[in-house]
Amino acid sequence: MANADHPVVERTDSNPFAILTGASRGIGAAYARLLASRGYDLLLVSRDETRLTSLSRELETNHRIRAHVFLTDLAQPDAAHQLFVESRQYRQTPEMLINNAGFGLYGEFIAHPLPRIQEMLQVHVRTVVESIRLFLPGMIERGSGTIINVASIVGLLPIPYFAEYAATKAFLVSFSEALAEEVRETGVVVQACCPGQTETDFHASAGFRPPGRMSMQTADQVAHVSLAALRNKQPVVTIGWQGRLTALVTKWLPRRFLIRTAGRFIRTAARSSPTS
Repeated sequence: MANADHPVVERTDSNPFAILTGASRGIGAAYARLLASRGYDLLLVSRDETRLTSLSRELETNHRIRAHVFLTDLAQPDAAHQLFVESRQYRQTPEMLINNAGFGLYGEFIAHPLPRIQEMLQVHVRTVVESIRLFLPGMIERGSGTIINVASIVGLLPIPYFAEYAATKAFLVSFSEALAEEVRETGVVVQACCPGQTETDFHASAGFRPPGRMSMQTADQVAHVSLAALRNKQPVVTIGWQGRLTALVTKWLPRRFLIRTAGRFIRTAARSSPTS
């Protein structure tokens, strides 16, 4: 929905149009700023009205684009359908769909409330799959389009104490790779973007702060690398040295060793984390 307080901007239906979930902060906001600088009109999706409205105003002021705001909870069962209906007020089919919304849960699986686990499965898996199912036919019919599913390097390996989160990201990686092959000859590009540790508020929200903050990449770096990789149509994009290292070790080291090592690392780091 448009905000009545926004500055008047002339209609720009000739601009490419992108839908971006989890747009109010972090990697989502970085994607939004980069796409706006490239002339994309945007549908910004989040529950955070204050941040989302502020970002929309910023983008419309700094760039000759429209940045529409859609406040919704992607953990609701009908979220994908609501997003589809909302987006068609602005375009029949978007040029780009970026599924970025998500959150982390640190700790033992049995310690997490069931409703919170269900929300994660809905946001990371069901809403993403259902949204793609709704938007993809129009992209295929047009012969062009881009879908980016923001996963994580933890999707390359089971991670104890982040069991649900890592599993949902593994689903996104696998699903994106398979779908990329299915649509390879249609003109549609599908990417699973797999960042490593990134300077966002993700870790604070998850209740876990990893060591080695100096090695973190920025959200801007993630967005730039992800969009640049679209030229090569890479179905899985790991970002930074952490991503390259993770992809390498999962190929060459025993899986059981890696899982146990990851579990010990997470548990040890959590003991010294100020957010744990």
